[in-house]
Amino acid sequence: MREIEALFAREEEFGDLDAAGAVERLSRAIQYPTINWADHSRTDFAPFEGLLAHIRASYPTLMERGKLERIGHGVLITIPGRDPVLRPCLYMSHQDVVPVVEGTEGDWTHPPFSGAVADGYIWGRGALDIKQQVFGLLEAAEYLLRRGATFARTAYLAFGDDEETLNLGARAIARELERRGVTLEFVLDEGSGKVEPGDALGAPGVLISPIGLMEKGYADLELSVRSGGGHSSCPFGGTSLGRLARAIAQIADLPPRRGLTPVVEGTFRAVAPHVTREPLKTLVADLEGNREEIARLCAGERRMFPWVTTTVAPTVIRGSSSACNVLPQDMQAVINFRLMEGDSTEAVLDRCRRAVSDPGVELRFLQSNDPSATARTDGPGYRLLTESMGRYYPEVVFVPGLSVTATDARRYEGICDTCLRCSPFLNWAEEVDARVHGTDERISLRGYLQGIRVLIHLMERANVRPDRV
Repeated sequence: MREIEALFAREEEFGDLDAAGAVERLSRAIQYPTINWADHSRTDFAPFEGLLAHIRASYPTLMERGKLERIGHGVLITIPGRDPVLRPCLYMSHQDVVPVVEGTEGDWTHPPFSGAVADGYIWGRGALDIKQQVFGLLEAAEYLLRRGATFARTAYLAFGDDEETLNLGARAIARELERRGVTLEFVLDEGSGKVEPGDALGAPGVLISPIGLMEKGYADLELSVRSGGGHSSCPFGGTSLGRLARAIAQIADLPPRRGLTPVVEGTFRAVAPHVTREPLKTLVADLEGNREEIARLCAGERRMFPWVTTTVAPTVIRGSSSACNVLPQDMQAVINFRLMEGDSTEAVLDRCRRAVSDPGVELRFLQSNDPSATARTDGPGYRLLTESMGRYYPEVVFVPGLSVTATDARRYEGICDTCLRCSPFLNWAEEVDARVHGTDERISLRGYLQGIRVLIHLMERANVRPDRV
């Protein structure tokens, strides 16, 4: 496969961009281990304070022309626009990163919080998820303001602090904006950042990247079984672990809910002109009449099966003794669900309760939310974003899509009907899948600078010169 940089265009634009400085600022940002645990009492907020100080010191024009506020540990920067009739845009990302799996630190080519710049890459946790978008947005705003740009449309830069756990930071920022009476033209949050061959969609030879219009629902269902324990020589009545395992299997074996949802149908409609391979070439010619068959085909493909079903993934089991001859006492397991459009957490819980035959198994959600709303594609947000992405990645076909992972964007749905999920820092899907939340997370220097160009272009068209769109 070609290097991803072979897809880049117009790298000469914004030639006075401080490339070396941008790389150094992201490198330093990665050196702050901004890990926010679900139990916030465990969180060391000193790295967040260090990151904030780094932002304040690194973007003097933005600090002078904009207004930075702390909302909890979240950051909101307002760049005021001169035209109050124009609804503001909000560009967002998150400060927090996931921890490094204990014991794997030595597997990294460079230490995970080193921010090393080597071999054409910036290395470290957050290079792909997602400090490059935090600092790419800051670089874009500073670039425009430092060159004398005045914003016609107000822009907000919003960075939550716990996207990887509870989303409380983004929720607090959104609520504060709602309290102030703000409604937004569009929101841009992180997205897949992936480029993939279109083979699975019946479009070989075509490169495709999705722009997320919505995200699946999310639920962590805890199953609990209580027992008195004892010696393993007398497991009369069965063990709590055995009962728990049976309940897990009963839920995992539920018949899958499957269907072609409106957003996924929109993906196929956008790809249809490029589809040349059967049976999809014939099927997409009549999407409405072939929904069931397309959904069946998707369900058989690793890449596409999350698009058409509510997924069920047992992920955690805990509570047993480390001794093999001791009966387990109280046992818990967690099953993670990602809900397809049209499903609901209430319906998931009802299905699970009916599936589990043991009345002694307790079920409760640790956290849950229904699928998000769907972003509009008929307003300026989607059009401007696809135009800017296409300008710098002209070989890629950008299509409306579904985000199978959770983001902070859904927290802004109360004040925005166009919450878009798209990272302009593109890479091949295999690279993203292997390194996001994994070992040797990294971003290429050229890839980082190319994403900044996209953000400058988008911000200039949406906020500085909205009269030209």
